[in-house]
Amino acid sequence: MTRNLRHIHLLALTALLAACSTTRTVPEGDRLYTGHEIKWTEKKKPKDWSDLKTGMDDRVRPSPNRKFLGMPIKLWLYNLGNKPKGKGLNHLLRNKWGEPPVLLSQVKPNRIDRILNSYLEDNGYFQSEVSNEVKNKGSKKASLVFTAEPNHRYTIHRVRFDTDTGVLSKLIMLNAKHTLLKPDDNYSLDMIKAERERIHAHLKEEGFYYFTPEYMLIQVDSTLKGKVDLYVKLKSTTPATALRQYWMRDVEVYSNYDLTRDSVLKTMKGRQYQNFTIVDPDSLFKPVVFDRSVFLQRDSLYRLSSHNITLQRLVNLGTFKFVRGSFRPIRDSSLLAARFYLTPYPKRSLQFEVSGTSKSSGFVGSQVKISARNRNFQRKANVLEINLGGGFETQVGGRTTNVSTNAYSFNAEVALTLPRFYTPLIYFNPRTPYVPRTRFSVGYELLNRPALYNLNAFTLQYGYIWKQTKFLDHALFPVAITYALPGNESEEFKKQLEQDPALKQSVSKQFILGSNYTITFNNQAPERFHSFYASFNADVAGNVAGLIAKKEPDGAKSVFGQNFSQYLRGNVDGRHYWKLSDNLRWVNRLFAGYGYAYGKSLTDPDIPVTLPFVKQFFSGGSNSIRAFRARTLGPGSFRDTTTSNLLLANAAGDIKLEFNTELRFKPQSLIELAAFVDAGNIWLGRSDSAQKVFAFDRFYKEIAVGTGLGLRIDASILLIRFDISFPLRKPWLPEGERWVFDQISFGDKQWRKENLILNIAIGYPF
Repeated sequence: MTRNLRHIHLLALTALLAACSTTRTVPEGDRLYTGHEIKWTEKKKPKDWSDLKTGMDDRVRPSPNRKFLGMPIKLWLYNLGNKPKGKGLNHLLRNKWGEPPVLLSQVKPNRIDRILNSYLEDNGYFQSEVSNEVKNKGSKKASLVFTAEPNHRYTIHRVRFDTDTGVLSKLIMLNAKHTLLKPDDNYSLDMIKAERERIHAHLKEEGFYYFTPEYMLIQVDSTLKGKVDLYVKLKSTTPATALRQYWMRDVEVYSNYDLTRDSVLKTMKGRQYQNFTIVDPDSLFKPVVFDRSVFLQRDSLYRLSSHNITLQRLVNLGTFKFVRGSFRPIRDSSLLAARFYLTPYPKRSLQFEVSGTSKSSGFVGSQVKISARNRNFQRKANVLEINLGGGFETQVGGRTTNVSTNAYSFNAEVALTLPRFYTPLIYFNPRTPYVPRTRFSVGYELLNRPALYNLNAFTLQYGYIWKQTKFLDHALFPVAITYALPGNESEEFKKQLEQDPALKQSVSKQFILGSNYTITFNNQAPERFHSFYASFNADVAGNVAGLIAKKEPDGAKSVFGQNFSQYLRGNVDGRHYWKLSDNLRWVNRLFAGYGYAYGKSLTDPDIPVTLPFVKQFFSGGSNSIRAFRARTLGPGSFRDTTTSNLLLANAAGDIKLEFNTELRFKPQSLIELAAFVDAGNIWLGRSDSAQKVFAFDRFYKEIAVGTGLGLRIDASILLIRFDISFPLRKPWLPEGERWVFDQISFGDKQWRKENLILNIAIGYPF
């Protein structure tokens, strides 16, 4: 029996190796193409060979079979299958999961020679030569070696603008000092194309609506030894319309356009406002909306920037579903008529959300949220939002006390967003494609734990939100007020407060008169190999109020009889996204936060002053160190095992350091797999316990580390995330015992219960 099993295993291994052969499906007489190499002839290797090689590599087609970690997995999957006869496993292996072999017969070496030689010429190597050679590997594989002899690289000797006496030519000459073509620079076809685009952009800003880059001709004289003369001129076939400077005659805005009544709308007489006309028969919008968005004005010179800013502003208002611009010349003149057709979204919308939660600590709950939105409040494209929500949470398992763990919440918010900078004294409308916004919000939240306490929180915010560039955003809130008021504290809960200063601070009266500013850079895009996200936030409170506040006998300061918090707080969040292949990304994140509180404690003069609990940092949870439950890690090497910790996770600190790294693999459009490692902790700036305080000589010894695997379901409109993780390092254990690799035991039920954490969330953690 044992001998037969050995034979079966040997046969299975042989079949697997045969299937994994990369050449199993290569036709007889052909070879598997494994890639190419670019070499330079001896003594002819150019100084910029690395950049040239990158460009040449990009132009060699086809590419060999793709690899993951050096292995052609898709080709292996293809070779596992046979020619499909239906929709079974062979169909999946051959047509869905696998990739057919790239054959040498599909490669055209001589054609690639010409392409590479042309690329070298485009970069100034006019007497270059490229040859190829096939390198066979075994009986079924082959690669190509391209050998380049670039010779001398030509540089620019002189740039001459040959133009006539027309207005367009004069403008080109006046702007010639900004040319991208400089004497002694290397000759480059890409730079010549960029110069044509530069001239085109300049002329479009000067009213030449019909001018295009194709009307510019740049001739090259390469008769000089090693140098070229460039002659910039207009093509003789340039049409008269492209040589004409245009002015705006009419600018019309159709604010409620509908194709079904196109002909009727176009015959309607509009309302003249400022230097443009508004056709709004339904009186949906006040003219001031378009005054801040339309930058093309009647009797003004046509400018491409004004054209683009107008379109983007109208789109970015968020009020219109469709925006289209149309320009037409007025016969026998140098005038243009512009029409902007706008189709608004429905003015009002209502959204209803229901969600359920289940935590690994045994808590379950549900939340309901209703959001009402008016996209055109007061007919000024203002956005009015009213949000109402409520929920409950209860513990159904793992209860260690008879105290009720039920919790109920209710929240309400009213927010008004204006599509402009609202300032009482000045009118400010920056000339950018992005709509600046002013936001006002008032909110209320109630958290009620019937057997313990309730907490009322009121918020008021006023601030500005704007984009500086495509990738750079700002948010400045000069007024950010929070007032938290606890009540109905039970006797048992009061006893817990006396035993736990951190809990006492988290459920205490807090009055925050603050301001905050956030700047965010984000250039993420699917096509980028390297993209970055960076955010910096600064939050201050009590500084201005401290100057006018009344000083109480105990040293604390108050405004209107209320003590208030005083602190400085900042944090930095940096992320790097590296696209290793089409379906593999490596993401790294570093977070650092620091807060400094001063003044008197608002809860107890004997407690060292810290940040207000709502402003403190915490660690653990689905978007942090996932191997630890939210708010259960730290501060430092401290671990709270009291009853209050079991009821209310409240670990928080003034300082936070965190690093996350995650490898994301997407085998198909709906499924993504991940492997991750998280590390970090929180600390207090001041405390009566040395375990909790940040110290440079030991903070690195108190870093928690966790790892795990993730499954993500990408449903297009949202991403559902399942991350299961466990600790590798527990900072509360004695020094020398904090790494717990030797304790990992997936087969041990008790170990799984204490260490495995399942996080279910919406969206990526970072």
